[in-house]
Amino acid sequence: MNKTSLFGFLVLSWAFLAPGASAQKKVEKPQVHADFQFGMYPWSRAAVDLMNMEQARLITVGFHEGWDLDKLSRTFKVSVPDLSKVADELDELRLTRARSEFDQRPFMVVIRDPDFDRLKDSLQRHADEFLKLIGGQWSEIENAVMTLDGSKTAPKGQVMYEAVVSGLLLGAMMDAFYEDKTLMPPPPTRLKNDRFYAWLVESNPAVAAQVRREFRESDGYRIVTVGTSLAEERLNLGDLRGKATVYDDDDARKYRVFMSLLSRDKLLPFFKTRRSEFLRLGTLTRSGNYTAFAEFFAWYYNAIANSVAADLAAAGRITPPEKLYTYAIRAPQ
Repeated sequence: MNKTSLFGFLVLSWAFLAPGASAQKKVEKPQVHADFQFGMYPWSRAAVDLMNMEQARLITVGFHEGWDLDKLSRTFKVSVPDLSKVADELDELRLTRARSEFDQRPFMVVIRDPDFDRLKDSLQRHADEFLKLIGGQWSEIENAVMTLDGSKTAPKGQVMYEAVVSGLLLGAMMDAFYEDKTLMPPPPTRLKNDRFYAWLVESNPAVAAQVRREFRESDGYRIVTVGTSLAEERLNLGDLRGKATVYDDDDARKYRVFMSLLSRDKLLPFFKTRRSEFLRLGTLTRSGNYTAFAEFFAWYYNAIANSVAADLAAAGRITPPEKLYTYAIRAPQ
C-alpha cells in the first residue's frame, strides 16, 4: 500500500466498521464484556479451548477491572458455582493469579480500547520501521531460502511465507529475544510443561496477532504449521515429502544458521536500541500495573510481526495460506 501501511488500514477499517461506531464518537463499551480476542505465543490448545468460552473472557476482563465473582454473578446472572468452575480452570492454567486473598488478576496483558489508542501511533511506526528493515534484507533472505533443495517443491510465495513469517519472525526472532533476555525472556510455565505468553485485545482482531505457529517432533524432524488456524490432522514426514517444503540435514543446518545470524545480528538490535521506549509504552497500559513488562512486549512484538506479514503479503512478496501451511525441517542433532 502507498504511504499508509496495511496495519493502519486494518485499524482504521475496524474503527469504521465496528457495530454502532460513528465518525464523530466511539460507542462507549460496558466496563466488562466478552468481545475480546485471545492471542498467545507459543500456541496452547488447552488455553485456546478455555478462552473460547465467553465466561472465561468475562472473568478475565472482570478480574482486570477489579471485580470479584459475586459482582460478575450479579451482573451477568450466572451462578457463582458456575463461574467458580471456570475461574478454577483459568487459575489451573495460570491465565489468572491471586495477588492477595481478595485481589485476583489476569496473568496476561489486557489491551482495552483506551490502551490501544495510547499505543497505536507508536505501534504503527515501529511496524513500518521494522518492515523497512526486513525489506532491506529481502534479497539476502530470498537468496538464502530459495537456493535450498527443500525449497523447490512448493510455490515460491508459500516457501517465503513459511521462511519469513514462521522461520524468522515467529521462530528465530523469538529465540533471539529469549536468549538475550533484556526484552523478553522465555515465557512463564503454565499448566504442566506449557510455556507461553498470552493477551486479550478488546474488539480489534487486526492487532490481536492471530497468526498461529505450532510444531512437534516426528521421526527426527520438526513438523511446523503456520497460518490463521491450528492443524486439524497430524501430518507426518511421509505425508509431506514431495508435496511440501522439507529441509533435510544440510538444508536444515544452512537454514537454521542463516535465520539465527540474521535475527541476532541484524534484527534484534532494532528492538534493543528502542528498549527504553518500549518500557515507557508498557506503562501506558492499565495491565502494566500488575503484569511484567515481558508480557506486554510479547503482545507488542507479535502485533508488529503480524503487521509486517500482512504488508509483505499485500506487496506480493509472500503468499499467505487460506488456513495454514505445513512444512518439515530436520531437528538439531
